[in-house]
Amino acid sequence: MSAPPQPRHPVPEHIPEHLREAFATTKGRSIPRHSPYQLGDAVQLHGYPGEMGSHRQTGFRGWAVATVGATILTGITTDGEEWWEYWGRLDPDGRPVDIWRWCTCCREQRR
Repeated sequence: MSAPPQPRHPVPEHIPEHLREAFATTKGRSIPRHSPYQLGDAVQLHGYPGEMGSHRQTGFRGWAVATVGATILTGITTDGEEWWEYWGRLDPDGRPVDIWRWCTCCREQRR
């Protein structure tokens, strides 16, 4: 017996056309109201050397889509990749990185 199909998420108007299908089909449940980020919010994860691989090292910009746990959000990056992260590690997109923490993703902003 197979699992029921994943429901599609509503896609906000500000999501680029080429990413709408990825946004709609990202896994997860509706984001609870107490979350600091809601469906379609632009978020950023700063990446740091020495972190556990993937996005925690490289960082990303993207949008929140759903939740997969009490405090874990999932979404898509601006490149269309799916991500999962604790909402406390995310920042609103565009928030400058702390100058004393040398992230790998904002080199141009520090110059």
